[in-house]
Amino acid sequence: MIDVILPALPERELTLVSEETPQSPALTGHLTLGGPVSVPVTSELVAGDPELPAFLEAETHTVVYHLLHCAVTCAQDAPEPALHTINLDLTLSADIKGPPASGPIAWSMAPRQLTGTADPSAPVRLGPRLGLRDDHHAPPAGERVCVEARRELRSDPGWEIRRTGTVPIGGTYRLVMVVRAPRGTVTWAAVAVGATVREGHTPHRYRAEIAHPVRLADRECVPPVDR
Repeated sequence: MIDVILPALPERELTLVSEETPQSPALTGHLTLGGPVSVPVTSELVAGDPELPAFLEAETHTVVYHLLHCAVTCAQDAPEPALHTINLDLTLSADIKGPPASGPIAWSMAPRQLTGTADPSAPVRLGPRLGLRDDHHAPPAGERVCVEARRELRSDPGWEIRRTGTVPIGGTYRLVMVVRAPRGTVTWAAVAVGATVREGHTPHRYRAEIAHPVRLADRECVPPVDR
């Protein structure tokens, strides 16, 4: 197992529009998106673990792996209304002509579940078979989860951040994923961020689509740039 050195993230403040009434005022001043930024998982990157280079070598003729890093930061002094949930959703795609099972997938995700305040400085590690490990453990039975990875091993992965009775939404949530993709293709990760607020018991949904997908490449990463 090795510690992961995560790439630095460019940041942008998000403007989320209503999914119900587009003419409604947008949700601003609440969320900042860091990244996403991708780096290839190479033998050099995992050289500190004797098993991981061998795992990559065994896979090298058919697939490649990428480390995808992003973060959502919630403003501490954001105006009302308070956020009830946040969703970061990715859509992975590649220029291939094969069945869906042959496309890129979220091979591993971290954190998987959190029940307390997120710690963006907590270590993230790569374990056997490029499985991401973090310092957070499975929650006790009955304890509400405030951050949860969704749809691992699929092409539409994401995370949900929830307000609970004891843990409000706030601070920075670092989100890390290993993407497994077919060798010899260009893989893209489209990104969207959603949020809900409540008026009484009625939820209202907002969403921002990032204009340019992240390009995942073996030797070069092109981060999204809004124009």
